[in-house]
Amino acid sequence: MFRINFSLFVIIFSLNYFKVDAQYGYYSDVLKFSHYFNNGSSRIQGIGGASSSLGGDISSISINPAGLGFFNKKIFSISYKSFYQNNNAIYFDKTSLSNFSKNKIENISLLLPIRNEDNYLNNIIECKNCPKINVGFSYGVVKDFSNDRIYGAYNNHNSIIDYLLIDAQGVPFSQISNSQPIAGIGLLQEAYDHYLINPDEDLPGAYFSFVGGFPYQMERIINNGSVSKFSISSGLNFNDKFYLGLGSNTYFINYKEIRIFTENNYEILNENNEWQTEGILDFLIITDNFKITGNGSSFTFGFIFKPIDNLNFGLNYESKTKYLLNEELFNELETSYLNYYFAPEDTVLSSSKSETAKNVAEYRFSSPSKLTLGTSYFFKKYGFISADVDFINYSSAHISSFDFASYNDNREIKNIYKSLAINYRVGIEGRLKKFYLRAGYSFLADPNRISLDNKYEFIKKSLGVGYLSNNLNLDLTYTTQQRAESILPYKVFSYQPIAEILTKNNQIILTIGVRINNR
Repeated sequence: MFRINFSLFVIIFSLNYFKVDAQYGYYSDVLKFSHYFNNGSSRIQGIGGASSSLGGDISSISINPAGLGFFNKKIFSISYKSFYQNNNAIYFDKTSLSNFSKNKIENISLLLPIRNEDNYLNNIIECKNCPKINVGFSYGVVKDFSNDRIYGAYNNHNSIIDYLLIDAQGVPFSQISNSQPIAGIGLLQEAYDHYLINPDEDLPGAYFSFVGGFPYQMERIINNGSVSKFSISSGLNFNDKFYLGLGSNTYFINYKEIRIFTENNYEILNENNEWQTEGILDFLIITDNFKITGNGSSFTFGFIFKPIDNLNFGLNYESKTKYLLNEELFNELETSYLNYYFAPEDTVLSSSKSETAKNVAEYRFSSPSKLTLGTSYFFKKYGFISADVDFINYSSAHISSFDFASYNDNREIKNIYKSLAINYRVGIEGRLKKFYLRAGYSFLADPNRISLDNKYEFIKKSLGVGYLSNNLNLDLTYTTQQRAESILPYKVFSYQPIAEILTKNNQIILTIGVRINNR
């Protein structure tokens, strides 16, 4: 293990290798807040979200406002989602299972026709060929962060104390022992106060720990919050051939993450090569609390063209979203010693709990724009097939702040993310009188252009059914997707501990739509 005095070489190596990663990290917002599937009503999710050329669905308000031009009746719609997540984690060959479920309203939408061909406005201004105008309002969740993962096993190679020691090497003792919080080393200051790291009197800037056992480690990662979207859009219908739409979007971000890392039951090998309790530290718990909140805005422009009755072409462009975000971060550290006598200070160590100062920052984040092309082909009144393609330049995202230097983050955005990522969706719907069957496939491309531990290429599959009458539509859709990720609880340069987690996400979406004042 590494809980010994460090040589000058190790000090230099640790400073060069480990401190760099802590200097920045806001570039990950590109993945958090700009990388997600198309959502919408149950019907649209049933066809994989392939709806930019489709029109005639309430989801057009937030996807392609040109689709609003297909309506001539008032519609109120509400969607309810029930989802279940299953997490399978492997850590040092030990498997841990955790489940998470949640139910929530996912979308509420209202569409209002402003002009119909025979309404009183047309009679007054005598404009039978004027375009029909519809306005829609929609609030929905576009990305849900909810999850609860857990993993644990014995680590016979290192401890998080090793990480704290590596991070501390070269930091002046006057800073680590300072009673006032210092940005960037708050956790090291707490670790010193809890006697997890101690200064080496013979080598200034070096630290050691008297805890030498190998622990049982466990981490629980709890995520909450969402990216939600409020859209106001209008769509125009020009003779049932050309449809034009314009919309404004307001995004709301509420992201929370709590990571609870625990070590206990520190063991060492005795003379008989058997594991036994070290008898110094009973346990330590490090809790990371992280929150980002804020809002942003964008505009949407789209059109749909029908060259013939059974064929649609669609285009939709959403501008960059300009966010103003606020971040909060702090750590809690709890330790419990087995009444260990620490001779240098003539004290008996027992239990202690403290937390770092809260780090806050305000910054602006500009997410990339998105261009979508789509087409739909209709088999008379028996159904259709629809497909979409997105073009996104993730490297165009940008971060700025007066609270921190954003140069490194913007450099990483250029280095890591693709200048062209292509998503695609395809869906099919079949009709039998008033009933509908649907299937969809959606591919979300990995925005990273370099190889990383985690892949962000996702596939969502869906199946759905629907019922449509003059006054009511009922749609039910089942979707499934899974994600494999690698989680590093901390970084050391010897036998890096890695948890491999496979998350399966299954959800059911129910949409109820009511047509008001039908004629």
